[in-house]
Amino acid sequence: MKKRLFSVFAIMVGLANMADADNLEGFKYGSESAPTGKEWEDPTQLSLNKEQPKAWMFHFANEENARKVLPENSEFYVSLNGTWKFHWVATPEDRPTDFYLPSYDTDSWDDIAVPGCWNVQGLQKDGTMKWGAPIYVNQPVIFEHYVQVDDWKKGVMREPKNPQRYTYKFRNEVGSYRRTFTVPAAWTGRQVFLNFDGVDSFFYLWINGKYVGFSKNSRNLAQFNITPYLNKKGENVLAVEVYRNSDASFLESQDMFRLPGIIRDTYLTSTPSLEINDLAITTADLDRNGDAQMNIRAEVRNHGKKEQEYTIDYAVYPVKMYSDDLEEQGRLKLDGKGTEENLTISKARPWSAEEPWRYVLTASLKDKKGKTLDVVSTYFGVCDVEIRETAAGEDEFGLAGRYFYVNGKPVKFKGVNRHETNPSTGHYITRSQMTEEVMLMKRGNINHIRLSHY
Repeated sequence: MKKRLFSVFAIMVGLANMADADNLEGFKYGSESAPTGKEWEDPTQLSLNKEQPKAWMFHFANEENARKVLPENSEFYVSLNGTWKFHWVATPEDRPTDFYLPSYDTDSWDDIAVPGCWNVQGLQKDGTMKWGAPIYVNQPVIFEHYVQVDDWKKGVMREPKNPQRYTYKFRNEVGSYRRTFTVPAAWTGRQVFLNFDGVDSFFYLWINGKYVGFSKNSRNLAQFNITPYLNKKGENVLAVEVYRNSDASFLESQDMFRLPGIIRDTYLTSTPSLEINDLAITTADLDRNGDAQMNIRAEVRNHGKKEQEYTIDYAVYPVKMYSDDLEEQGRLKLDGKGTEENLTISKARPWSAEEPWRYVLTASLKDKKGKTLDVVSTYFGVCDVEIRETAAGEDEFGLAGRYFYVNGKPVKFKGVNRHETNPSTGHYITRSQMTEEVMLMKRGNINHIRLSHY
């Protein structure tokens, strides 16, 4: 007996619940003049005006740039990482309530690096803490609570019966962030989105003094369409109010340092009025000829009022990991044109730890005249993974059991847990640090990483 797990991995998958995307509970939409101030303690409210969950991908002007996949290769991407103005308070009652107004003067505020965790950045050379305390806890949340049915409904601001429980005197720190930005002139007529890859644990958002919405879930993308809120010319004022604790903290209680702030990249992206909004790839098992059958599903979204005819051209490029040389292997032209296609990769190169072949898929959205409107892309790999009952005679050590196979070969897990942690920036880590960690693990013969923390 064998249990098939999967036969493809993708860096981004998406479309997990595309058919029911409009019905996701807790995602609210509409114009509200101001928050109620209770959203961060109401588990029935997950967000206001936040985009539906989808694949991690970016939009490009052409296929050549899309083949590079990463956002810095797109002219429709602007990083907002850098120095922001920052104000910290120990409790929500002390926060500046009108800081989001463009007329509000933040010159006296501190500077802070975004991304980063304010507890860590506030550590002084003499050991004092300027912006709250970094707190390590194994599993419980860091505010007053009890292991009782429905205890989570009582909120995160309860007075602790034992103030020394976590050596913690700040029940819910709030960080207020401000900066300005300018939208590229080339984006005129396009949709503009503001993206937060991670904010711990809850935040409100304003653009040019207008309330946009809020988000929970600190390690998933929070994307907002800010097109209606932008000034047509000149600078725009971005204001973000971050709460350390929220009802979402009950779900994010992990064995780690609890470090609030804007912890991952923040950036602008832009799409045409007709865009590829989501993309997913799955494959069947490799056949006897080594061919991989692909299923591609794309979701096209129209921000305009007029319906448009379109087709989608797909192309695949094989590339070995740790190499950017896509030309060497050439372009595999696929025949699909629709939003869902079953296509074939002939003589597919399977991925393994020893031979880490992967592919780049590009999807080019074209109008009825063949003009390219939008291009998106993703990495993916083809492999055959299964758990198989193995007889003693088939095992090199003569032991029977349920073994894990990759591409028909047994693999023994040598794994570790991994947290996103840096002593200088907290939970924010750079791509170079990620790469260094992976290579360190490779040198230690580690082949398995537990990712369930996030």
